[in-house]
Amino acid sequence: MSHSAISTADHDALLEELGEDTVAQMLAMVGMTDEEIAQEMRNLAARGEPGTVKQLVRQRALRQHRIKTNLDSVLNSIEDRGFTTRLTRDSLERIASAGFRGKNLALAIVATDIACDEHPLTLRGLFYRVVSAGFLPSTDKEHYSRMGRVMTRLRETGVVPFEWLVDNVRSSQKPSSWTGIPEFLDTVQRAYRKDFWAELPEYVHVIVEKDAMAGVVSPITEEFDVTLSPIRGYASLSFAHEIASTWNRIEKPIDVYYLGDFDPSGFDLERDIRSKLSTYCHHAFRWHRLGVNAADFDDFDLLKLEPKKSDKRYRAFIEAHGSAAAELDALPAPEIRDRVRAAIERHIPPEQWERLQTIELEERSLFRATLGRLRAGHHPSSDEEA
Repeated sequence: MSHSAISTADHDALLEELGEDTVAQMLAMVGMTDEEIAQEMRNLAARGEPGTVKQLVRQRALRQHRIKTNLDSVLNSIEDRGFTTRLTRDSLERIASAGFRGKNLALAIVATDIACDEHPLTLRGLFYRVVSAGFLPSTDKEHYSRMGRVMTRLRETGVVPFEWLVDNVRSSQKPSSWTGIPEFLDTVQRAYRKDFWAELPEYVHVIVEKDAMAGVVSPITEEFDVTLSPIRGYASLSFAHEIASTWNRIEKPIDVYYLGDFDPSGFDLERDIRSKLSTYCHHAFRWHRLGVNAADFDDFDLLKLEPKKSDKRYRAFIEAHGSAAAELDALPAPEIRDRVRAAIERHIPPEQWERLQTIELEERSLFRATLGRLRAGHHPSSDEEA
């Protein structure tokens, strides 16, 4: 690494930005500690690339300068296209430092901005939002793959938390286990939750067409202790019978909220699960479709997909719903969660819910006290156990 590797233009730009050309100022610019400088110098020597500290830091400073210059240019182009990011300058520089250039840098910034505002959401949901924003040309597979590569780098470099993108389809399963009784008791204490719905006047169940979308909806259903059932395509008889058997034990009105695609398959999947549940459930239930609905196309400027003409349900779909189709993922994740929350809250008398929350807190306190007495109780000696 030598000074001759630095162009005159870059050198002049660096001097203009730094002012006095000193190593201390360069260190401050690139954020390198003395220890990091020493380690980098050892690495250079090991590779047979001797250089001075000043040359090393100047190269690092130049790299930072180029990243910032490129970032400013991309930000201007993004704003020219009508998108204003709410990310901090530090976050933007972290994205740029992950190695993105040009169009991929713009894509990474827009995707991170949307994910920051709407997480948790699916990769496909994020993809549709980016296409709608105009930073990918279409919903073709090649662009979805590109979106996936960008998000992989953002997550692997620590810019975007892995938890922001959900994928319930590939979740792992393992039986519960504990290191010992104390850990088990702690788990039981944290897990205790009163069944509010046993005392509420109605029962609510949420069904989603796609397993991957369960991760988008679950923060709300978990908050209200509502059952969430992803059907993963056409539901089996066993799956439908299991749900209906639960409903048969409930002696109160049942309201079911469904979320699915607006396309021939989405409506037929809804028809299928509803029919099977009606067969096995011994009493009536009320069915509500939360989305995707026809009004959503205009309300959220959804990407309109063309239904497959090869689908045998194509003609019936066109006659009933028109020529536009859309996946559930295309709806903004916050909107989906807001709809689920509003639907659930319609069945909860506020005063009764608050009273049940108070009772739950009291029962948790009583349980903690009981566990405390158990832990402080008499432990038999080995002779007594014998």
